Amino acid sequence: SLAYPNHRTDSSILGETMVPTAPALFVAIQASTFRNGALPFVKPPSLLSRLQSAPSNSKRSIRSSKTCCSRNNSPGCPTTATFASPNSEAATDDTVPPVPIPPWYSDPDILRDRSHVISSADGGFDYRPNGDETDTSELRVHVGLSPTLLSVLSRPTTKIIPFQGSNVYVRRIESDSRSATARGAVEPLFLSYGECDPCWFSEQGAISWLGQQPLEEGVDDDDDDSKLDYFAVDIPPSADLSTSSIANFDGVESSSVRNYGDVMKSRTQSALLATANGLLTFHRTHRFCSKCGSATAQIKAGSARKCTNEECKTSVYPRIDPAVIMLVTSPCANYALLGRKASWPSGRYSTLAGFAEVGETLEECVVRETLEESGVAVDPESIRFSASQPWPFPRSMMVGFHAMAFPSSSTEDDLPQIHVDPAELDDARWYSKEYVKENGLVEGRGSSALNFTPDDAEAEFHVPGPASLARLLITEWVTGG
Repeated sequence: SLAYPNHRTDSSILGETMVPTAPALFVAIQASTFRNGALPFVKPPSLLSRLQSAPSNSKRSIRSSKTCCSRNNSPGCPTTATFASPNSEAATDDTVPPVPIPPWYSDPDILRDRSHVISSADGGFDYRPNGDETDTSELRVHVGLSPTLLSVLSRPTTKIIPFQGSNVYVRRIESDSRSATARGAVEPLFLSYGECDPCWFSEQGAISWLGQQPLEEGVDDDDDDSKLDYFAVDIPPSADLSTSSIANFDGVESSSVRNYGDVMKSRTQSALLATANGLLTFHRTHRFCSKCGSATAQIKAGSARKCTNEECKTSVYPRIDPAVIMLVTSPCANYALLGRKASWPSGRYSTLAGFAEVGETLEECVVRETLEESGVAVDPESIRFSASQPWPFPRSMMVGFHAMAFPSSSTEDDLPQIHVDPAELDDARWYSKEYVKENGLVEGRGSSALNFTPDDAEAEFHVPGPASLARLLITEWVTGG
């Protein structure tokens, strides 16, 4: 009904022999009423015959519409659309900047086994209640951390990344006058335990273990002393940083992790900051038990929290919200549906995305979100998985797909009509492959940062930077990967 308001969407009119002529009608019914007991989705005969003639492998082809292709000014307009298998690598094109595979904010080389920093002492809590007045060692009189956690924190091979609220402290490696934070390389500010103020480790803040890495190749997996341990600390708001060790470093600045994502020096560093951002946000927003209202305290080296009420003791873990992000193409595959939000920097257009709802699959979410945001109906059988990406801003898991729109309801010779929902998007358009390649996928152009300052060309059009899964989806489409 969003795409074609003149068509009825009452499920009672449907039957095995009744097939309306508007493909969007069926997708709208599937997305909005099937979960409430409507009849199953039925494809119009013209589309069924088209699908029956298509190959049944992971690179299913759909015959293109003529005028849709002819609108593309690039030579050699293809007559089929192909989708990459989940584990394939993006095709090589010397004119298109490469994108990280797997996507940014993840690193399979980071070791996640936290057993060496967890102890059953002190009830499993990371902080001892009210500290420990009987311990007179220099370390113990300043903080109430558990001995196991403190022993790892104070190792010379431990690196601690300071946050304060939603901002992370980084060091600027390269500068670019065009934007304060979103251009020019940065790396996290890594501190030793001795360089941290003891007040940072009070329960007014938070400390979370992020992972491990071997100091060198060939290190025994059981030898924790030969590995780097990474932590993040959320400095309490009351802490005065003007006299801390942070002020002694050159080129130090702070902003949100998302604003630095595209300019991080390495995959490992981006993954550490993303993990830290998600965990520390969890600690700031879950200080009280949702079951009984009592205070909670962190456990398991900052990976969870537990109610301090002896009669409750409910444990809570960070929530992860699954969301789909999809590159939807026209039936001829020469155009991609890109949209923008009003809050984004000028000229930014990206793939559509949305959160999965209770009771639906991710593929159903692709169909529903595309229809809700743009009025464009997606062929459910065209949906193919590409890659997933942690997106802890604050707690999402992005699952990327390629999909193809049904032809226009009026004629297959036109691009599918767009009907933007202003509550969802500021604008949405069909962009040709050549235009995106020449104006979007350009080295050094575009960003995922929300505080990005576009130059004149970017203010007209740019796509998210390499930190975003959207950039990977767009690159796969443009390069044929």
